[in-house]
Amino acid sequence: MDKKVGFYYNCYKNKYATDRILERLRLHYPTNPVFLMSDKGDDFSDLANKYQCHYYYSNINMLGGKVIDGVHTHCFANEDIAKEFLQVIKLAIHTCDTEYLVLMEDDVLINGKIQHFPEHSGGAVHGNPFRQCTIVRDDAIIKETYPQMKFDFWNLGGGSIIHCNTIVECIDNTSFDEIKRFDDVSRECMLLWHTNDILLSYLLAIRGYTTEGWTNTKKSNIVHPYKEFYNKNLGIKEGVFRK
Repeated sequence: MDKKVGFYYNCYKNKYATDRILERLRLHYPTNPVFLMSDKGDDFSDLANKYQCHYYYSNINMLGGKVIDGVHTHCFANEDIAKEFLQVIKLAIHTCDTEYLVLMEDDVLINGKIQHFPEHSGGAVHGNPFRQCTIVRDDAIIKETYPQMKFDFWNLGGGSIIHCNTIVECIDNTSFDEIKRFDDVSRECMLLWHTNDILLSYLLAIRGYTTEGWTNTKKSNIVHPYKEFYNKNLGIKEGVFRK
């Protein structure tokens, strides 16, 4: 088995898309470990058996989002759910036991073998630089508070990759009080622990680690978003448009 890369796949209710995405993944990685996790959605144990995945069912809907001022957002519903998300990421890393972990979703297509591995993490090349996303008051506040922080942010959402030992070190050595502290120096519309992809980026940045532009490049061989397997008649309840 290739121990270089494993896959963390958060599924919910779109079984057709999950089936097709796993089918394509197995074309290129027939034996690599896949951690398939349904967060209070449907039972996907049949697909886990079909594609030889490690299966985990969570009784917490981690990525269900939160309604803010009448708008369904990507934010975690509360702090406890954000903490649970980090613990499940650690469980996936421990279970897969690989050097890197690719973050899979129902619209993340594996197009071929990964050609390049970033030092710490890699994310969407279209993501905004970290500085543009966060600073509202004064650069000096950020530099004084976080002297090691790297301003090279890309969104670590679906299709991204993380170096397992690095992200575990970040989770284990960063208190949630420190995570929430950044809310005071960031834009109110971009509180960094409030969404799964931004939370991972922040954990790396605060400890001086880097993220490369990686998803949607030839070196990643990953396409995101890829909507071919989505049924336009499905909605949030079916897990297709998880806004």
